[in-house]
Amino acid sequence: MVVECIGLPGSGKTYLFRAVEEELKKNGISCVNGGELSMHSLWWKAGKKVLHRVIFLSRDARRLRDRLKEILEREKPLQSRYGINMDERFTLESAAIFAAVYKRMEKSDKVYLFDEGLVHTIVKFCAEFHLPDEVFLAMVEECGPLQERARIVVYNEISIEECLRSIQKRDRHVCSFDELPQDRLKELLAQYERLNACYAANEPVVTVMRTEPGEEKTARILTKIRKGRAALLQRARRVEKKI
Repeated sequence: MVVECIGLPGSGKTYLFRAVEEELKKNGISCVNGGELSMHSLWWKAGKKVLHRVIFLSRDARRLRDRLKEILEREKPLQSRYGINMDERFTLESAAIFAAVYKRMEKSDKVYLFDEGLVHTIVKFCAEFHLPDEVFLAMVEECGPLQERARIVVYNEISIEECLRSIQKRDRHVCSFDELPQDRLKELLAQYERLNACYAANEPVVTVMRTEPGEEKTARILTKIRKGRAALLQRARRVEKKI
């Protein structure tokens, strides 16, 4: 099973999923926090590079990348607005890799957590170029309808004003967002908010608020995970009976 998070930069996605990881382990549920591994594990970082090459030997991954490219062709010429997520090829290949990896992980009883996964990758790119909702949804849909997958998307909702305060409180340079002037940063956050809200309006998500008590948020997410794992088990049993 895959659980990924969407939300504004600085909304606390990483912090939230650390808490979810702790609760899963307390409840005896095997899990892997992909976001934490990406930040701290050299083996994981090296493995991602190998995985990138291996997956693109796959015909399905190349086809998905090319279909996503076709969707964007209708919107060209693309104009970067903020100079942060400008690499079209990297974005499309990353989305294809996530889709391929998810396909395998979704069949597992283990829970894989991604604080920035497939949907967030597409959000970042579409926000950079101010792409319309229909293009964003077409790209997400091309990567696989959520309703047909053993995947949960958590929408960590926060106001733009609160997000700005959160980013300003940082005492270190974290990413390119820290280099944007206030007005440009607010404009970019509005694009993220538009796309996240669009996704939440069209796909099933677990919405949590930044202002909610942490225990309530994690409890709601864990309830959804338990239901998802139970549904996975039922499907596996039905397949066994057919065999």
